[in-house]
Amino acid sequence: MIKKVVLTLSLLLLPSCVPASELSYTAPYEVKIEAGEDLIGTGIRYVGMKDSGAEVLIEGQRAFKRKGDSLDWEGSPVEGVKLNLSLRVLWYTEKKLYLIGRAKVVVRDPQPQSGAIPVEAPLRFSNAPVSYLVKKGSYIPGTQIKYLGKTEKGAELSGVEGYPYRKALDSILWEGKIREEVYLRLNLRVGIISEHSLGVGGLATIWITP
Repeated sequence: MIKKVVLTLSLLLLPSCVPASELSYTAPYEVKIEAGEDLIGTGIRYVGMKDSGAEVLIEGQRAFKRKGDSLDWEGSPVEGVKLNLSLRVLWYTEKKLYLIGRAKVVVRDPQPQSGAIPVEAPLRFSNAPVSYLVKKGSYIPGTQIKYLGKTEKGAELSGVEGYPYRKALDSILWEGKIREEVYLRLNLRVGIISEHSLGVGGLATIWITP
């Protein structure tokens, strides 16, 4: 746990390069697809197990994959979102195809609104590491939480429920919608607190409901 905190805080020394009009998350991804079904929101379909391997359709084009083979896809599952899947075949049977790899989700023109998360959404990407250096008077990207400045009690925030102050290593939690059909949960820890900026880092989970 301590090693993870130290690593996270070291990342906070670097300001985020993500523009305010775009949010980017890269997460490990593991998924299984039933035979005869699509990976919802994508152009990937698992046809079934054949002598030549796992038969899949990628945007309508047939391919045969064996264990360890790559399976990539790039597209837009919903408006304003670009999804890049870089996967490998982990295992397959007559009934299911198991894939593992990485997902990159880019959300354009986010408009955060706090609220409930549809946890049963068909596309979910968890444990995406994030780190931000937030200027005084600015929002933590993807949230309605604003950094108001450094005080004797710690970093003062608006947009949080209840007590508005956080000291180094304290947690900040946020969840809500960042655009139509796209939801975000951030589990952050406070790093650097200064008069001019606040460093935070942690993990993001993204849900998409195509």
